[in-house]
Parts: sequence; C-alpha cells; structure tokens
Amino acid sequence: MTDAWPPTRWTPPLSPDFPNVWDSWLGRIIRVVWKVAFGFTLDPWQEDLIRHVLEVFPKGHPRAGQLRFRQVVISLARQNGKTELAAVLGLYGLLRRANQLVIGIASSVEQSRLVYQRTMQAIAANPSLKKKFQRLTDTRGIKSHTGGQYELKASKSAALQGLPVDVGVVDELHLLKLALWSALVAGTGGRPNGIVVGITTAGDENSELLLHLYELGEKATASDPEKNRFGFYVWEAPESRMPDDDEELLEFLKAANPALASGRLDAENVITDVRSMPPVDAIRYRLNRFVTSISTFMPLTIWGKAPRPAEQPFPRAPELPLVFTIDRSPDWGYATVSATVRDGDTTHTELVASIVKPSLDQLRDIALALWEHSPALYVVDGYSLKELGAELKKYGLPVRVMSQGDVIAACAMFYAKVVQHKLRHGSDPLLTVQLPGSERKTVGVGFRIIPKDGSQIDAVMATVLGVYAAETAQSGAPQIA
Repeated sequence: MTDAWPPTRWTPPLSPDFPNVWDSWLGRIIRVVWKVAFGFTLDPWQEDLIRHVLEVFPKGHPRAGQLRFRQVVISLARQNGKTELAAVLGLYGLLRRANQLVIGIASSVEQSRLVYQRTMQAIAANPSLKKKFQRLTDTRGIKSHTGGQYELKASKSAALQGLPVDVGVVDELHLLKLALWSALVAGTGGRPNGIVVGITTAGDENSELLLHLYELGEKATASDPEKNRFGFYVWEAPESRMPDDDEELLEFLKAANPALASGRLDAENVITDVRSMPPVDAIRYRLNRFVTSISTFMPLTIWGKAPRPAEQPFPRAPELPLVFTIDRSPDWGYATVSATVRDGDTTHTELVASIVKPSLDQLRDIALALWEHSPALYVVDGYSLKELGAELKKYGLPVRVMSQGDVIAACAMFYAKVVQHKLRHGSDPLLTVQLPGSERKTVGVGFRIIPKDGSQIDAVMATVLGVYAAETAQSGAPQIA
C-alpha cells in the first residue's frame, strides 16, 4: 500500500490477499513493456488500482477465476495518469485471450489519439508484442494476430449497438451519454469476464450518466460484497471548496490526486497552478468534486486588483504588437472595441470605443479608421462577427476570426492572467458594469462566458479575446484565419 491508497471512497476486496489478474500475469508484462517503451513503470498506486479492478473470485467460489466486477468507475482529478490506465486496460483486453473485442471511448478525437499513441508506443517498443499486433489506421485501432481487436472511438461518433464487447474502457464519463454506457454494458452480454471500466473526473448537475454511476457505486459499497459486481474508486477532496490556507489546500489536493500523494507531482507547482484557476474549475478538476455548470465568471474583488496605475500610460512602442478586438451584443444593440498589448510577461488592455446600435458598415469604418495606429491584428468572434472579419480581409487588413475552441481557451487564459497579476486594465467603467453580468458555462472540458439574465457582455468578450490574441500571436500562432 502507498500514501495514495486507498481512495476516499472505494469497494473493498473480498479478502486481504485477494487473487487478481495483475499479480497472476499482467503485472509482469506491463512492468517490462512500460520500462522499455517509456523508461518508467506505473506508480505503485496505479498498480494497486489495477490489482483491485481486476480482482477475480477465489478458489472454491462458484465463479472461481472469473473477474469479480462487470462495471467499474474510477474517479480522480486531472493529470493523474488516466491515459496510462486506459492504455493498460486496453492491452489487458487484447492479451487475455484470442478473439477479444476491446472498445475504448474517449471524450474527444484528441484524447482518443493520445490513448492510441500511448498504446502503440508500448507495443512498438517490445519485439514480442510488435509481432502480435498491427495498427488499424482507418479506425485508429489495433488488431492482434489471434483475432482480437481494439477500437478507439470519440464519444460523439461511437456506434455500439449490437457489438459483442469483451472489454470496454471509457474516458471522462461526465461527458458520455447514459445510452452509450448502457450499450457497452449490454454488449458484454453473458460473457463471464466481460467488463466495462470508466475513468473520469467529477461532473456537474448535467452529468446524468456520472451521477447515476455514483449512485450505483454508493449502493454497491454498502451491499453484500459477495453479490457486489460494481467496482467504485473515488479520490476526492473532503469538501467542495477552495481553502485559503496552502497547507489545507495541499491536504485537499492529496486526497483527490494520488499522483501528488505518492510524491510524483511537485506540491508547490500544483498549488501554484491551482491558485491560478477559477475556483469552480479548481474544485471540479483538481479537487474532483461536483460543481454547478453555471457560475460567476470573475468577481469584481479579483478584477479590482488588476488596474494599471494611474500614472502608467497604455504602453505603445513599435516592438509591441497592438491588437484591436471588436465584439457585439447578440441583438446588435451594442458593440465594443478593445486595445491590447503584451509587454514582457504583462498584458495591457483598455477599451477604445463603445457603440450603440452599430451596423456592419459602421464597425468596418471604425476598424479602417483605427489603421492609423498601425495595429498588428484585428480580432473578431467567428460566431457573431464573421461577416466583419471577411469584410476587413477584403481591405487587406490582418484579421483573426476566433473559433469556438479559441473562445473557450481565451476564457481560461484570461482568468489565469488576472489571478497571476499578469494583466493590467484601464479601470473602464463599462467593464465594471458588465463583469457582474458575465457567467461561465461549462462546455466539454472547458468553459465559455455567457450573459446573465439578458446582460450585455460585449466589452467583456472584446477584452477577453483581445488578451488571448495578444498572447498567442506572440507565441507563434497564425494571425490570419
């Protein structure tokens, strides 16, 4: 046992020396494969977890040698090695016997690719495994020469109805539909060793599947162990709040982050990172506690600590690229233009203009008039002002049209820079009015800003997108989209 074991809530084994697949054969293979492929082995807590997940019924039991669990939920904070666990469990499914169908479902195409790459790296680095498997480039999957197949799918595209699944491994259950999990479980049918494992972080009130599985997990841990075939392993902080004291925060983080409790992650770095996150994100993703999907974006108490000193002018110099950002309200009632400059580690922003009932032509003319200030870039939201972006490009102006992904990344970056004291604003009254009407709404594994009760937030969005553009333009991101 390690300092990271046991989890906060978990399903105890049938006996202290319970038999399991890891100790009987899988551990020997994985330790060698991971050491050769990656130069390290799994953390002791990860081995402990897989040992428990793959518990088998003991000799003398009517199901002796079969897996105890048919469904397993593993919940822990981000950055604790979920990709490693998914890759190991997928390989287990392929290695245990011939003609196995293993389905891996990831929260996104990108995450699916990460699991696939990790698994293929492990196989490619080991000559004996390399002979047994080949990649399926058309499905981003893996096929064994004994008839087994490991298919990795993004959750939105997964079609599982009727598939005879032997092992299912699911990433980020809070994003998965209940029907998809049910189809995986149903696919295991009457197979004596069919198993579906979900690995996730906490969710919100809209996480229907995860809430359902947490409820099943709580019931399972209280039921007769002999009849319980639901494994439940949750690392989480004792409370859903952000402690002000760093020592208390560290204890909260250790409870939710076994990689930190085991000593693999640096405590000081983790605390610094968590302090720069919006509290709701820190509570959900690093303390692994459920939150509400909509909450205040940025309290004025935080914003009020970031003004530029009255005696310090907005920085202007040829070597400091100037970014103008234009955003409007959904009803075209208002529009705002912001100016942003990054000077070293500090980003400076201020509002340039606020327009009532703007037209597309009027916004175009304002942008053209601002050209005399030699901006490096104009920025617009691709959803609300795509037409303006296209119009400015006709005049040969450098334009970046922000995508939904850009907006989500911008919201997180903006908050972090304010909290880290790396942003200075001009104390514009309009922002002071609009910020309280700006809420954050969870979108996938990120969030974006939305208006509260019909509030106007064009000034907030112009500022947020401008800061992001100034940051990413200087880090080599493309400036014209």
